[in-house]
Amino acid sequence: MKHLPAWFLALLFAGVFFAAPSVSASSSAEEEIIATLARFNAASTHGDITEMKRLTSRSPEALAIGTSPDERFVGYDAIIAWWQGLFDFLESVGYEDGGLPVVAAGTPLQVGHKGSVGWIASEATWQFANGTVPFRISLVLEKEHGKWKIVQQHFSVGIGNDQLPL
Repeated sequence: MKHLPAWFLALLFAGVFFAAPSVSASSSAEEEIIATLARFNAASTHGDITEMKRLTSRSPEALAIGTSPDERFVGYDAIIAWWQGLFDFLESVGYEDGGLPVVAAGTPLQVGHKGSVGWIASEATWQFANGTVPFRISLVLEKEHGKWKIVQQHFSVGIGNDQLPL
């Protein structure tokens, strides 16, 4: 086994001992950000591409990162094409409206904002036809014309530290 710096191992294993506490909204902006995540989850659940379009920033730097290594999409058009392709595929294999049901795990792990930039991290579960998969999501949002728009979306499926090839 290669020798890893002590700080790296400490950081890596810190997650074993400390769980992030869940938080609740402390401002109207944070309530709006939480509501945006709820609309995002509902759009996924119902295959609602119109709502995905409304929620996604038109910034050329907008970014979506999925769970597969090749799922990196930059720009509004690429992100919307990814969602449309996902919804079309899911509908073709029998998911109602092409939606992938999402069940939120409760209050977000973190929500905040500074000026016109906001962020939220949460846990949820995808309800596939043959089982469920817990996942994590983080969103970065920017206030555009009075509405919170998603500039970055990132999904991850966690694995235990004991499964890493150390």
